[in-house]
Amino acid sequence: MKKQTAIILTLFLTTLFSCKSDRNFPEVKKLSEYKNTQFIPTLEHKISNDKNSVYCATLLFAWEEIRKQINSPLTISDEYFDLKLLDKSTSFENVLKSNEYLVSGEVDGDSIYARAEFNKSLPFDLKLQSFNKKLTFDGQKVSSFGVYGYDSYEQLQLVKIIYYKNDNNFIIKLLPKDKEHEIILFKPDQSFNSIAEMTKEIDRLTEIGKTEKKNEKINWKYYYKEEDEVIIPKFNFNIETNYTTLEGNKFNTEKQKFQIERAWQRTAFILDESGAKIESEAEITETTEAVEEEYEKPKPKKMIFDKPFLILLKRTDSKNPYFGLWTKNTELMTKE
Repeated sequence: MKKQTAIILTLFLTTLFSCKSDRNFPEVKKLSEYKNTQFIPTLEHKISNDKNSVYCATLLFAWEEIRKQINSPLTISDEYFDLKLLDKSTSFENVLKSNEYLVSGEVDGDSIYARAEFNKSLPFDLKLQSFNKKLTFDGQKVSSFGVYGYDSYEQLQLVKIIYYKNDNNFIIKLLPKDKEHEIILFKPDQSFNSIAEMTKEIDRLTEIGKTEKKNEKINWKYYYKEEDEVIIPKFNFNIETNYTTLEGNKFNTEKQKFQIERAWQRTAFILDESGAKIESEAEITETTEAVEEEYEKPKPKKMIFDKPFLILLKRTDSKNPYFGLWTKNTELMTKE
């Protein structure tokens, strides 16, 4: 008879983007208090049509540690869809350097514990503009920040236009002091099934943007004019949850059975005019579009994040992000 071993995963991700070391996260709350937000285990998991979707790579870091501890091929039944997708995902690989996160695991009797933690501070060189009563998202006033085209040269250098089709389809990049990291914001004009699909689209549109920027007939899209503006909602949350779709799942090796007893994660995130701050912990118990040759008359660019959009935190040398937030509503935003 195969012996059954309990799996306990503890996942913790903390990413800090702040110009001030004394900025604190709010008190931790349970995900059950947020009716319009979900946590997703991988970039490949399906995002909700009406809820915010929060992703952090720490769950995958912890699961990888579990596999190292077991050190044998795993067999997972098709009935455990989320676990199979978690086990199959490779999107966490190389998203952070080994000295940028901590992973630990141990065997204690019939239990295997794994824990992953991440903590990073990425302040801006200087504050961007903070706005009051400037942004309405889904019919609700929210706090916001950003830049105007007439702002100082130094401020405008912190907000790069990566791709611009129109005011409902564009990508910008916020540049923190640490030049090895970046914050990408994508406002799409079409639907996607997952953050993974959106990251691929961002890559595709980024290449188009590079080509368009070299075209004198349309490169005005990538430079700021006086009437241009970027307005971004502020975020501030600290949420913990248990992955009930993973807890109780069973799998086995050739000689042993396993069951996930606990899969827990906490993620905290701040984004405002000073920068971004993220904290998370987890436990487990190309084709390019043809460039138009016609001259496009320059017009004001109103890059306002007032509709569903994606936030990614990633290393500049990594294909995939270590944090993703698909925003569908104002639940995680700072209110006026």
